[in-house]
Amino acid sequence: MGNNGSSFKLYVKHLGAAYLIYIILGMFNSLLFKQGIYNFGAFDEVEIKFRLAQTIDIIMFIAVIWASWAQYLVTKTINKNFALVALLFRFGEGLLGFVATIITLAVIAVLKNPEFSTVFQDEQLHTLASIFVKISGSMWDVLLIIMGIGATIFMYLFYVSNYVPKWLVLWGTFTYISMVVYGFSNIVLLNPPQILSYFMMPGAVFEITFGLWLLIKGIDIQPDKNHA
Repeated sequence: MGNNGSSFKLYVKHLGAAYLIYIILGMFNSLLFKQGIYNFGAFDEVEIKFRLAQTIDIIMFIAVIWASWAQYLVTKTINKNFALVALLFRFGEGLLGFVATIITLAVIAVLKNPEFSTVFQDEQLHTLASIFVKISGSMWDVLLIIMGIGATIFMYLFYVSNYVPKWLVLWGTFTYISMVVYGFSNIVLLNPPQILSYFMMPGAVFEITFGLWLLIKGIDIQPDKNHA
């Protein structure tokens, strides 16, 4: 392989750690902090949770970019062009995530700026804050699409390289294609079927499994399985 053996193993550990960090942060945030933070009528009571939720999202997207970097370094010896395209999509996911978080943070500017409260009524401010949240939510749909495309390409590279078991790669491929379908359905359909969201549930389990596999088992880099 083109990579120094010890450096390559380090990149694999980086990838496993980044996967675990961003998926665990995302789950932790959704379950503990994001519940009820969009109750703008009682925003003073949830403001700290709201700020913490956005902070965790920022850290999560830093981990996404970290994972993108590591995944590129691990897969570029298989097919550098494909790995670069996948990197661009997943790096774009991280950047779009930052933008979506910034838009959500505009809620604080709207609700906590005393100048606005003298010009607008509370209901108007709550409506404006809700608009920012809806815009951010729409960006998450786009984010799912570009994440799914980039991650599916990376899964293809893992598949042809035999770095990890085929069953794990196929599970990941199903996970990320489901994200693409779910993202598009939320954009195209007025009322997307609820069942589509259920297909994404195994995704979190996959990313935890994949991250643990890379950290504990590593990858198979036998010479006869490498691809130029």
